[in-house]
Formats: sequence, C-alpha cells, structure tokens
Amino acid sequence: MNLKDKMEQFNKRWEIISAESYAESFQKFKVRILNILRDIDQHVTKESIADFCQYCGIEENRSTFGLGSQGTNIIRQLRTEEDEVKFYKLIELIFSLDINPVVADYGGWVHYKDILFKKVSEAIELSNVNLAIMVSNNEIILYPKGEKILDEELVNSPLSFLNKVSSEHFVQALKFCQSKNHIKSAESLRRSLEEFLRYKLKTTKGLDTNITELQKILKSDGRAAQARNIMGLTFKYLDQYFNENSKHNDGDINDSENEFLIYQTGLLMRYTNKNIEN
Repeated sequence: MNLKDKMEQFNKRWEIISAESYAESFQKFKVRILNILRDIDQHVTKESIADFCQYCGIEENRSTFGLGSQGTNIIRQLRTEEDEVKFYKLIELIFSLDINPVVADYGGWVHYKDILFKKVSEAIELSNVNLAIMVSNNEIILYPKGEKILDEELVNSPLSFLNKVSSEHFVQALKFCQSKNHIKSAESLRRSLEEFLRYKLKTTKGLDTNITELQKILKSDGRAAQARNIMGLTFKYLDQYFNENSKHNDGDINDSENEFLIYQTGLLMRYTNKNIEN
C-alpha cells in the first residue's frame, strides 16, 4: 500500500474531508518533480542542454564550479514555470533529451531515464493532478488522466497491438489532447483508426469503405447481428463526427469530447483487433 492510499484510509476512518484546492495539489506535484529532477542538468549531454535552451528561448548558463558541471538550465526553467500544462510539457521535453546512463550499485548499466520515469510515475500516482504518463515505442508521453482502468484498457492497451503508422497517429492524438489542440487530436484519432483498419483488412481504402468491409467480414464470420449493428453504427457516427469537426472543418471540441473520442477510438480498435486476424 502506498502512502496516498494509507492516508486516504486514515481520512476515511476519521471522516476528514480534504480542503486542498487543485492549485495546491498542483504545487505539491511541482515540488515533488523538482525534488526528483534537482540534479537533472548533470545527467543531460551538453548538446541536449543547448537544444533545450534554444527551444525554450532562454540564455544558457554554465556553472564555473566543478569539472563537467552543466549549470542549472533545465531545473531553473522548471522552477520558474507556473502554468500547469506548460510544466507538464517541460517534463515530457526532458524525457526526450539525451540523458546519460548511470552505473547501478549492484553492477551493470541502468539508464537514468528509466529511474526518472519510475519516480515521476510515482509522483503522479501520489498527486491529485490531471495527468497520466505512459511509454510507447520508447517514447514517454504525458496526457490528461481519465479513469485508471479505462486508461489501461483503452489507451495503453491499443498501443500494444497497433501497427507503426496507426500507433504514431494515436500518440499524436494524446499529445494534441494534452496541449488542448482538440481539433488536431480528433484528426489524429481519425487517421489512427483509418490506418489501423487498412492494416487489419490489408487494403488502401478510406475509412468509410473499410467500415463497410469490416461489417461484411463480421457477418460472414457469424458475429451476432446486434453486436455488428452496434459497432457498425458507432464506427459510422464516429466517422461522421470526424468529417464534420476535424477532417474538413474546424469544429468545436472540448476536453470531455476529446477524452470520449480517445476512449471510443481505443474501444473500436480493441474490438477490431480481437475479431479480425492479420
């Protein structure tokens, strides 16, 4: 049992209701991250630090104390960033930098990035912030948190069976959702679904045509008519939504709709993967 669960049980026994605001929860999370990454500059290559400073538009500094000291460019930027989403973006940016490996106490090489991922994941689990973290194709991404069981089954799970192209679009959808670019997130989801159906059905046809083709295959395989109809209608309504809001027009998509689209797309791809052989 982690400390968060233990304290929640204590509060329940004593009928303590937390009065902590979301802003306070985020500040606690920020402090946890600063503690974890306090020496991050010493683990990143000089070239990557230079790239980081160029991207952030900040003047690079170098410490004059100690051999090979890298300064405090990264941690300084983290300390000064007060915007929640921009802070999350910095964390993801740090994971994309060239981070040197370290030698473990028990011998052998252990990547410092793996250690950081574990610690940041624990900090997210401990904090009441709207944030989740995952790994896809060796890339670490952060995205808005939903229900844990849904994230595991409908966000993380599809990335384990998607082909390369559809996986890349799905990851982009999560990134766009994080940055509140809901139109591009929806379009990336459409592309992911389209490419995944092409992969499973071994065609180069568009999404609408492959939806019809999928229905024919499910019917020939003897799938229940009610299940086929539900999935077929869901596919078609989703395709219509994409056409009206992201593919041809700039729609008005909010946070909750974007989250719904991510889960719905994941569900459809999960269903397709289970019912269509490669």
